[in-house]
Amino acid sequence: MHELTATQNILSLVLAEARKVGAARVVRVFVKVGEWSTIEPDCVDFYFAVIAKGTAAEGAQLAIERIPVRYRCGSCGLEYTPEGGSFACPGCSGASGTLISGRELFIDSIEVVHADTRVAKSAGRKRPARGRAARGV
Repeated sequence: MHELTATQNILSLVLAEARKVGAARVVRVFVKVGEWSTIEPDCVDFYFAVIAKGTAAEGAQLAIERIPVRYRCGSCGLEYTPEGGSFACPGCSGASGTLISGRELFIDSIEVVHADTRVAKSAGRKRPARGRAARGV
């Protein structure tokens, strides 16, 4: 059920940005979801279609891109994607590392049609879709 809350936050941010730029409607929302974010893109897509009804985002397409898991080795600094269930650094075999991507959830951009021109344009860049940083797009 946490996808519903995340989707409500996404919609709220998208609608706020659409109002801010004078959009008549939202055409497409580009969202990035980390592989380890615990967010199921299919659920977000389903919930978005349901809760966007009656808003400027009704009928908008969600373009969801998965962000792969990436680590940075604590010993040599190499950035890598763990493979085969092993988190050991492929460069130095170091066992300590820091997760640098794979848990994100954010709106990358939105495509809107402006009320005055009816031309599709993009608005907003890289804003978190949930949590404390979810204020404004």
